[in-house]
Amino acid sequence: MAELKTLTVLRTDVRDFLDEASASFWSNAQLNRYINRAADRVWARVRALNDEYFTITRDSTDGALTILGESYTASSFAIVAGTRDYSLPPDFEEMKAIEVLTDNYEDVRFVYRDLSDPDMRALLEITDNQTPSTFLFSLIGTRTMRIAPLSDTALDLRLTYVRRFAEMTTDTDTLTMPHPLYLAVENYATAFALRQDRSPDAVTFAQDGDKVIAEMFGGHHRQSQDPENVVGYLADWTGW
Repeated sequence: MAELKTLTVLRTDVRDFLDEASASFWSNAQLNRYINRAADRVWARVRALNDEYFTITRDSTDGALTILGESYTASSFAIVAGTRDYSLPPDFEEMKAIEVLTDNYEDVRFVYRDLSDPDMRALLEITDNQTPSTFLFSLIGTRTMRIAPLSDTALDLRLTYVRRFAEMTTDTDTLTMPHPLYLAVENYATAFALRQDRSPDAVTFAQDGDKVIAEMFGGHHRQSQDPENVVGYLADWTGW
């Protein structure tokens, strides 16, 4: 397994690409900003390809956690009888799957619905707690999950979701990115720096970053060469 790149190593590599006319022409703080912006760009590009690189699974029984520098208790998303809204983890970006861990309730399903959906609106009007069978859920704001109907039973959950990553701020922070996508990050960071310097070479480095991503996903074992029609997890519900 390839060793994760630290911020120091990434910055050194970017300086090699920049071939500075004078030492430290770009400050460490500037390059750190470019590298973090580049990492965000790669994250967005990879996420758009619908691969599962940035998913994580957390259980409501995981206890106290620190996520993106914020204290968070995993039981915050465990279903509580009579409770409608739940706080999702600080690094939550997109829901992939919700599973019930509680014995004898493993078959309970969670199906995504927009708050404006007629089925969701109808269930939200029911104030009585219901025996768990199928829940509709909506995502509100950045990390609130709302369910309908209300449950009459406490349930432990397992969430699988796309997560965001903290910015790298200290020299020993590592880039959480599949190998060799760090090359795309370095190329994009170099392009950001050169663009600020109004250098025409910025385009070349941006294109090189694109090529790294294209080459990785073009023949990667996760990607089938034949088209497949797959119903998404959040699009498989046709009605009650």
